[in-house]
Amino acid sequence: MFQYLRINNVVILSALVVFLMGYAAIISNTTGTASAAPNDIPKVSFNHNGGITDMTPILTVKDKILTKLGHPEDEQSAEYKSLIYAVHRGDSLSFNFDKEPSQVDAFLIDYETDYSTLWALAKTETGEYSANTPSPGLYNLEVHAIYPDGEYVSYSKLINVVDNDINLLSLTPKSNLCGNELSIDKLTAMGSPANGVFNQIINQPLMKGLSFGIVDELNIQLPDTKNVCGFQLGLKNSQNDINFFAVQSSDDGSIYSDPIVFSNTGFSGEMPEKYIYPSSVEAKFLKIIPLGSTLEKGLGVTGFKLFGH
Repeated sequence: MFQYLRINNVVILSALVVFLMGYAAIISNTTGTASAAPNDIPKVSFNHNGGITDMTPILTVKDKILTKLGHPEDEQSAEYKSLIYAVHRGDSLSFNFDKEPSQVDAFLIDYETDYSTLWALAKTETGEYSANTPSPGLYNLEVHAIYPDGEYVSYSKLINVVDNDINLLSLTPKSNLCGNELSIDKLTAMGSPANGVFNQIINQPLMKGLSFGIVDELNIQLPDTKNVCGFQLGLKNSQNDINFFAVQSSDDGSIYSDPIVFSNTGFSGEMPEKYIYPSSVEAKFLKIIPLGSTLEKGLGVTGFKLFGH
């Protein structure tokens, strides 16, 4: 089996190469029932403290067909159907693949909030992932993988993130969900937006009902440098489409950080999802760059908010 322990920084071009293979259209499973997982889907397990636990494929895109194989587990379903695996905050995780992937991103996801929230897992110096969340609780550990033949698969396992060494009252989501909404001084959509009137929006987020259409890049400028910890992004067709995008930050608008790669879950419906960085960054300028989509080029943006201090 291939153990995914790559240490190198994410390079945008590598993700773009995968999507040059091209998806022109998508057919989704709209029956509302889960399909049986095909036998040829690559298998994934995660390693933790010497133990190996299989992960369940929940969504796949192959040959231009999106299939939902199941739904992320929640507390109620897990009570009867699943053994909940316990992981301490800050523990290291790694993943085993029986087929070498081209691109891997890992998240801890809370589907029980008003807006599904994804915490990107940071890689450690050894190339493993660190299980950091703002508070203990039940989370879906998810791996979003792209394979050399263009197949995309997301895998999930409900885990219990625990912490016995600190005051749990100081870790409530109320005080640790990534701060407050930040004012935006200027927001520019590069490419061919459906509505060009949104350029240079001053001190207000985009309204949910308004859409950029197809966007090649979003450029965000703050009034001054802030600690930015995440953002909320509404995407057109988020229920039936998987979008990949990279986020870069800068304090001068000239030199930008290495990209952090996100993808939506495919399970949010029309609700915008929140994306939280592994750690906050000081920035006055940000870029959100689409890396590809299983349905259309660019991002169909229906709402954007930025969070931090």
